[in-house]
Amino acid sequence: MLYYNINAVKKLTFMKFKNIFVISLLVLIGGLLFLNYKITNLPPSKILGVQEGKNNFIGKTALDFSIKDIDGKIFKLSENKGKTVILFGFATWCSDCIEEAKTLTKIKQKYQDKGLEIIGVAFTKEETEDSLNRFKKLGNLGIPLSLDTDNVVNKYKIINLSTTFIIDKKGKIVYWDEENTTEETYFRELNKILKE
Repeated sequence: MLYYNINAVKKLTFMKFKNIFVISLLVLIGGLLFLNYKITNLPPSKILGVQEGKNNFIGKTALDFSIKDIDGKIFKLSENKGKTVILFGFATWCSDCIEEAKTLTKIKQKYQDKGLEIIGVAFTKEETEDSLNRFKKLGNLGIPLSLDTDNVVNKYKIINLSTTFIIDKKGKIVYWDEENTTEETYFRELNKILKE
């Protein structure tokens, strides 16, 4: 009889630990699924860690930089005083970035005769001229794209995908964000700036 009870206790103990293990495993899987859901439903810019209020450049003088785009044209910010400039930080593997670059192509067509310049800077070191050319061809883009040959990413503290700076005619940063900028936002901001 005693032997039977010891086996029953062992069996119950094993079942108890088995149940705890299964419940823990289910909680872990549920947590991972929830985390995956939260990450995949964020815009790509948020995945890399936007910190609200950090690096707020509004009203500050834009730092000068000089880069050569993939078509061989040199873009130097200080030589564009008197023009409005959009600086767009992107990565070629970012789907939101290609959409924003398409929007910027439309913006350029609409505002180019009003003194608007746009430059896209790839902010990851893995990018090559070939990857930028593929990106440009894929999106049928009409904006200049450049590798970051002048440390623009560090100067402007670009840490997120689809980072946008709008620099006014006086060289001041008047708009900045770290997420996909909509066409409506561009129109609103540029109409304010170009009226001045």
